[in-house]
Amino acid sequence: MALVKLYLGVLLCAPLALAAGIAEVIAQTPELSTLNSILTTDHPDLLAELNATAGTFFAPSNDALNAFISAADPNQLTAEVLKDLVNYHLSPTTLSAADLGQAGGKIAETKLSDPAFANLGGPANVVYASAYGSTGQDAAPGPLKVYSGIGGESTVTNPDIQYDGGLMHVIDRVLDFPQSCTTTMQAKSLTTLLDAVKRTNYADTIDLPAKFTCLAPTNEAIQGAGIDISALSDQQVLDALKYHSIPGEVDYSTVLEDGKEYPTLLGPTVKVHKKDGQLYFNDVAVQQGNIITNNGVAHVLSGVLISPTDAWATTTAVDTATTI
Repeated sequence: MALVKLYLGVLLCAPLALAAGIAEVIAQTPELSTLNSILTTDHPDLLAELNATAGTFFAPSNDALNAFISAADPNQLTAEVLKDLVNYHLSPTTLSAADLGQAGGKIAETKLSDPAFANLGGPANVVYASAYGSTGQDAAPGPLKVYSGIGGESTVTNPDIQYDGGLMHVIDRVLDFPQSCTTTMQAKSLTTLLDAVKRTNYADTIDLPAKFTCLAPTNEAIQGAGIDISALSDQQVLDALKYHSIPGEVDYSTVLEDGKEYPTLLGPTVKVHKKDGQLYFNDVAVQQGNIITNNGVAHVLSGVLISPTDAWATTTAVDTATTI
């Protein structure tokens, strides 16, 4: 009889234990004490809003938040910015570590809808999660990471913490807000490409439209291909930039199809390949994929795309990428 009573007691108490709201779970998690302090002391309104929302919360650890606060300008950490930050760490869909870590990776829509960070024609912006690298194409799984703006990578250190209405994953770095394509180039030190954009007044073309995919060669890729941009005319540079631009689409690696061709702003298409643990555009491998921008996505390329019109041809005859 005693065992029966104990069993019934456990059954009766279990729903109460599982019904803990996210505020309570955050308070009970030692590695989230900084987050708990900020929310309960300074922003109880955000905590109440968070507590009423179901889905998935990417919770920055104490070390992550302390590093973020140390690097931030206190004058810029307004209530509105902090609200946007919380919204970018919150997905309305409940996603487990297994969901996020599947082969190919997973795009997770967040609640960040501020037009400054989400110029997508209506939808909120996203994060990309993957245990198979930034393109989702690695041969074997590694740590589960969440990729955000300007190439930020946050590793999930404590997954699948249950709360009433969803799951929480502790991450080791605060997610970076999505920025424009040109700001992303600057953050990634793609100075040669950025100089070409400035020279041709191309920034508005890639930064302002909703839904845009930027293909961005590194400095080393351009130099390694023997390209001297100063020797090209403005029109040649502009045509080359257009061939690295896919308008009207947000081509995360998860939606890119192996063997499919995608029209560029120049007109000619680029062809996607997924092979040997890598993602390619034409014969150029993606060095870092799925950098979330405020109007789409950017993929950093290890080589330069040569269009059928040969915009670069006057200064190069060799492509540095592997031919498929």
